[in-house]
Amino acid sequence: STGTLRREFNVLRAALRMAWKAGHLPKPPTLSPPADSAPRDRYLTKDEARRLLAACVSAHVRVFLALALFTGARKGSILALTWDRVNFTTGIVDFQEPGRKLTSKRRAVVPMNGSLRAELAEAQKVAVTDHVVEYNGKAVPHGLRWSFDKLCQRAGLTWRPTPHHLKHSVVSWLAMEH
Repeated sequence: STGTLRREFNVLRAALRMAWKAGHLPKPPTLSPPADSAPRDRYLTKDEARRLLAACVSAHVRVFLALALFTGARKGSILALTWDRVNFTTGIVDFQEPGRKLTSKRRAVVPMNGSLRAELAEAQKVAVTDHVVEYNGKAVPHGLRWSFDKLCQRAGLTWRPTPHHLKHSVVSWLAMEH
């Protein structure tokens, strides 16, 4: 895709600039970058989000979806979440991993609403690992692509969102409310 090409181009350009700064090249080459990819302007409607939740048949997909829709967290933050950072007493979900370096993509500490609290309480009853999102007794390491695609089909969506669209949708809904 054009986005992948652009990302690879930027890596190549950085490597060539490092080679020039280290004295391996007389000057950095002049390269024309590939075109930007089209911006993502599509997001889930609240009705589509409700249809996704209603169409969930797998517990791990349902808890992932609930966390994504009710917190706006990124996929990686959700998959790395452990039960020790879900506090039912204070009603707080802490996506910051202990010992993980803070970056510009900060991981949030967010309050649970009633719907999320109920989803997490059900998930905790059957949990067998420390991770909130688990499948077959193991943490889900990095993706739900196939499961999420099947969920979108069951929900009858006319387009194929990705897990990243969930965050984009939540942010869009919040922006429209203000």
